[in-house]
Formats: sequence, C-alpha cells, structure tokens
Amino acid sequence: MNMKYQDYVIKDGRFVGKFDSMFLKCKDPWRLLEKNKKSTMINYRIIIELCKHIREKLNKKRKIKTLEIGCGFPQISQRLFESNFSVFGTDISENVIKKSKKKFPKIKKNLFVNKFSNFAFYKKINADIIILSDLSWYVLPELKTFVRWYKKIKKKTFLIHSLAVYDKNKQKYGKSYFYDLKSCKKFFKLNFLSSGYVEHADEKHIFFLATNKK
Repeated sequence: MNMKYQDYVIKDGRFVGKFDSMFLKCKDPWRLLEKNKKSTMINYRIIIELCKHIREKLNKKRKIKTLEIGCGFPQISQRLFESNFSVFGTDISENVIKKSKKKFPKIKKNLFVNKFSNFAFYKKINADIIILSDLSWYVLPELKTFVRWYKKIKKKTFLIHSLAVYDKNKQKYGKSYFYDLKSCKKFFKLNFLSSGYVEHADEKHIFFLATNKK
C-alpha cells in the first residue's frame, strides 16, 4: 500500500501522529524543502523578519537565542543561524532530527529529539524567542499546558506562532479548539504585539507575535 504523508498525520478528521514513520517513509512531506528551494515561503519570511525586529528592540550585545519547537527539517532555524542568531530546534521524530543533522551540519549540535511536553528541556535552553510554526494542530491536547508553562517563564520571552488554517465548514479536526485568528488568540490569551493573516498559493496562515510579560 502506497501511503501519503497525510496518512501518518491527520486522516479522515482523526489524529494519527506517526511522525517518525512519516519522516522515515516520506522524503519531503508537505514539500517544504522543495518549495523553499525556489524562494523562501512567505510565512517563513514573516517569522524571520519578526525575529530580526525583536532583536532590534532588545538591543542586546549577545546573540539572541531562538527555539523552534517541532522544527521538522529546520529551515527557519537555518536561516536564522545565517542571520547571526543562536538557534535551537526540537522535534519528536528521531528520524527527522537524524536527517536534519546531515542536511544542516552547521546547526546539528543544536538539534534535539524532544517531546513537546518536555518543558524542562526548554527551560534549559532559556530562549529569547520561541517559534511554533505549523505545529499546533499536532499538539492540541498538550497546548493549554504549554501556554500555562509559557506564561510562568520568569523572563520576558517572545512567542511567534504561525499556522495553516482551513475553512470552518471544511475543517474536521481541531475546530473545537480554534479555526481562525480570532479563536486562536482567544485560546492562547497572551499579550499580543501583532497578528494577521497571510495567503499564498492555496494556503492561508494565521500568525501572531506575543509575549508572556507586559
């Protein structure tokens, strides 16, 4: 049976979550490596520019540290590294981290296999900016716990959240949590600095920049 990457993720409105098997069987799920060869996707560019904006505002002498949770193939972290950020990436899939260490050798020492709910590991990294890029659909049951943890971080920490969304009437999975920008912001209940929609090709993304402290 020839399985598509969707069969390992969300199928027929149900969460599957076999990410390690997906990255073992599928060379480039979501075709993100292919898409970014031509030019960096606009939702990635927004994340990178937001990180640069935060760096300017912080005006620190040291490098600003970013943590990309659920990084998959860490293309965002790679581009941030090239822009002189100190980058860290985590993913639940051992296979994708193993492949990424070969594909992105300059940041391989800072790529780790880690469960989303292992907040103690994030605490050790002590990032200035946490990035959740197209991750939230896959961690919905643990997302509230993440938000509570994030709010308790002692230092001011920025959160950049980007997520593909779908028409409410077409979406089968996750819409009891949120389905658009308004319901997503209501779910997270953070100090929002900016937010919006971005549409490109056949996709629509919502994004926001927030902090845990005012």
